[in-house]
Amino acid sequence: MKKLLNVTVLCLTLSAGAAALEITGTVPENVKGAVKGDFNFSGLVVKNIAYEKGAVILPVTENKGRTYTDVKLLAKSLYGRIETCFKAGCAAPKPSGKDKPAAKIAVPVIKVEEFKPLKSKTRVANAEVSFDGELLAVVGVMASSREPGTFWLAFPETLEFKDESLKAAVEKTVNAAWAKNKK
Repeated sequence: MKKLLNVTVLCLTLSAGAAALEITGTVPENVKGAVKGDFNFSGLVVKNIAYEKGAVILPVTENKGRTYTDVKLLAKSLYGRIETCFKAGCAAPKPSGKDKPAAKIAVPVIKVEEFKPLKSKTRVANAEVSFDGELLAVVGVMASSREPGTFWLAFPETLEFKDESLKAAVEKTVNAAWAKNKK
């Protein structure tokens, strides 16, 4: 019975690691020794991640004297992979051979962790969206001035989508959660 339990725990641990965000590229291409870089996490790019004084520092937004954290790391393992890229370089994606198709990058699991209502008439809430439970982005839920009762999303400037289907999936997930939250 004890062996069965150990095997079950091992299988769950290995499957949890499979859902981790992959660093599929950086700008500059080799961030080893660089001060800042843009990191592509399976189609989601976080711009201006810095490495200063031995620490990974995520970008922030400043507006009217206030500082807002738009992107947060939720997992130590992702922090470690980013730090390793700055210290030793990232492993380059394996090129596909002529006979092999390009390796498909896993789409991250998108989850709305929380809505934080705001007192603004335009930005009515902040949605905290996690990707594979490792990276969190704060997305603004904006009330449309053209079409009352409709909403659109404002993504932080430091976040860019290289995969339009991933952006559409995020929008669909947040909009569905917002509609459910409003009921």
